[in-house]
Amino acid sequence: MTADVVQGVVATRFAKAVNIGLVAIVGVWHLGLDTMLVLRGWPVYEPRAAAAGSWLALAVIQTAGSILLLRSALSAHTARMLAGAALVTGIVATATYPAGGAIGDVSWAWNTVGWFGVLLLMQRPLWELITLLVANTAVSVGFLAADGALDHVTVSRVLAAVYTTAGIQLTFAYLARQLNDGAREATEIAAGQAEHLARATADETVHAERQRRYEYLRIRVEPLLRGLAERQLDPGDTVVRQRAAVEAARLRRLFVETDDTPHPLLHELRACADVAERRGVRVTLLSYGDLPDLPSSVRRELAEGTLLVLAAATTRARVTVVTTPEDVVVSVVADAPPETLVESPGHLTVSAIYDQEEDQLWWETRWPVRPAP
Repeated sequence: MTADVVQGVVATRFAKAVNIGLVAIVGVWHLGLDTMLVLRGWPVYEPRAAAAGSWLALAVIQTAGSILLLRSALSAHTARMLAGAALVTGIVATATYPAGGAIGDVSWAWNTVGWFGVLLLMQRPLWELITLLVANTAVSVGFLAADGALDHVTVSRVLAAVYTTAGIQLTFAYLARQLNDGAREATEIAAGQAEHLARATADETVHAERQRRYEYLRIRVEPLLRGLAERQLDPGDTVVRQRAAVEAARLRRLFVETDDTPHPLLHELRACADVAERRGVRVTLLSYGDLPDLPSSVRRELAEGTLLVLAAATTRARVTVVTTPEDVVVSVVADAPPETLVESPGHLTVSAIYDQEEDQLWWETRWPVRPAP
């Protein structure tokens, strides 16, 4: 998973948690508090059908908006349309109040429309929510003015109501945005640190791998090259030539070990076969089954025995890789001397048979895909 994907996942989860909390607040507000206020003021609403219809319409708007919000499917056009519908419904509800009742014990639509604006427009630019809240307040003030109830006391009550309702709603929307921005920033910092750590780990891995290769060259290849350069080893000696063939095959396999190929094991075995073919050995490489992803250490041990046999082969060799649900088997048959069996390829299961009559050496290395029960 890349850093951008991690950031997106964390930010999305955090935003979803905020959305769930907001949906819960609006749901409790409308289905709980508004229901009690409507029932308490039911006798004074006129017409009652309009009051009940307004409550029901807002419930439908709330349900639709909540579902779209939680599914991250609330587009800008839909959000504005639902917010406008909520405002119109609030006007209808306010029209059912008794004279001067736009602010009082029987009024319920003002707060509700404001919270609906937060629900629907929180992810939109803040000015859209402010516009809705101003229009919502203007509706109540307009009804009060039309009823001739806009005196000094009422104005004070309106200002207090604006402070305690629209203020809280704006504060909630602002804090939610700040929390989202903070979560996004924290996620970016964490992703940057994770990327830095991953890069450092990769550098350390590459460095360790290089050290392993240098150590191998120092221990295995350097003495051979020094012996040849100082004429302590005879290039015409069969043992020296076989030793050189083995180290050449190992080096070739080591060079291709980190190549990005679909089947690294076959790629490494092919590299070992190439070294033998340069000596005139006819090599056939066969593979059956789908190879799983194998660690480099396992591939190294699986290829080591085949490498030894190919380095000792005289004229012909056949390498076979068989993959089953239980294990991966690498076997080689070649006209190699039995002395090849002296060196073990590693810690995996090994079988070897030398046929004197056919002058053939058979070597098999097996790695279990699934541990035995």
